[in-house]
Formats: sequence, C-alpha cells, structure tokens
Amino acid sequence: MKMKITILEDSVIESERLKNGIRKYGQQYDWDIEIDEYESGEEYFSKNSEGTTIQASAFFLDIQMGQMNGIEVAKRLRESGYQGIIVFLTAFREYVFRGYEVRALNYLLKPVKENTLFLCLDEIAKELSNNTYIYRNKQEIVSIPYADILTFSSRLHYVDILTVDGKCYEQMSTLNKIIVHLPSEFIRTHRSYIVNMAHIKKLTCDEVELKEGTKLRVSNKMYPVCRKKYMLWKGTR
Repeated sequence: MKMKITILEDSVIESERLKNGIRKYGQQYDWDIEIDEYESGEEYFSKNSEGTTIQASAFFLDIQMGQMNGIEVAKRLRESGYQGIIVFLTAFREYVFRGYEVRALNYLLKPVKENTLFLCLDEIAKELSNNTYIYRNKQEIVSIPYADILTFSSRLHYVDILTVDGKCYEQMSTLNKIIVHLPSEFIRTHRSYIVNMAHIKKLTCDEVELKEGTKLRVSNKMYPVCRKKYMLWKGTR
C-alpha cells in the first residue's frame, strides 16, 4: 500500500528522526512511503499553490515554527479542501487540545519516540485502509484512497476511475453498482459521472469544474440534488 507523508518541521534533528522512523516502519510493514519535507508553512505554501489538489496521505506539522504555526497551517489546509490526516508535533502538552479545531488525528510529543511513532503510523494505516476504494481486475488489486479519486465516469460496460495523480483505472462495472458503496462526499452529477465534492472548484446548473481543471456536464434533473448536497457538505467543513 502507498502512503505519501508531508513533514513541516523546522528542527533538522527532529525531521531526520521522524523520517528515519517512518522509513523503518515502511520497510517493516512493506509500505511504499514517499516523504516530502519543509521547514515552515511559508515554504510549503510558496511551493504548493493553493487551489491545487493536495495529494498527501498525512501531514506531520510542528506546532511551533516560523511565522505561521502548525495550527495556522492546518487551518489553511482544511480551508483548501484537504480532508486527510493531520498529526501535530509538539514539545508542549498544552497545545494538544487545539488540534480538535482542525480535526487532527493525533499528536506526538518531541522528541518523538519510535514506538510512539509506530503506533501513530498504525493508526494512519488503519484510517487509510478504511478510506479506500478497492479496485480489482484480472491482473491486480489496488487500494485507492477515496481522497485521491476525482471522478468515476461510465463508458459502455466500463467505469473509468480518475485519480489526482493522473492515473485512470478501467473497471468492468456500472455507476449504479459503485455509488451505493461510496462515502457521502461523492455525488452523481450526471448519468455518466460521479464526482468527489472535495475536488470541486465550481458547480453550476450545467457544469462542474474540478480544481485541477476537468470540466464535466451536470444534468438538469440532477442539479437541484447536487447543489443541495454540495452546500450541506461545504457547510460541515
């Protein structure tokens, strides 16, 4: 299973300790883990323009760093539509409760101990496993995080599953069969499309535009329901 982790930590020592622990966990449990690292929130947002799809499976955020602290970074991530996992790094227990403001999964006290980190990564792995679409064909079985899926689109007897990294998985199925198993952030906008609301940039009466630029038709029949569900979903974010 794949996992992409983004670390924002201004201490080189702490960052190295965290990376080494994550890599050791990946080797031990046969996870394909990709790690991105930044020294501050300012550096992260300068290199990752807002409005684009955030592909990280989880963020590890140092609470005290730079001019923008970890709580502020987390709030901007949530405002940008990121629904994934956030873990805070802190040397002070009194900051822990602030994590509830941004729906943080966990916090780690620094210096981070390996056994504590492994327990946190177990929790992340479980969370990701519970939030994945299982794609199957004759050659392979792939777990695709729901957060990484942009759309399901029908094509004759097949459904194409488009993901944020540009991959397209072809599955013999129908949208009617698939949608009953999807979480609530997916809506049917047209007889030919199911869209992940987390990736919507704009919804109109005849078109939905995704953050990465894809535009799809919205049927007149489905628009009122789509609009209601989207407004309700946005209101809970």
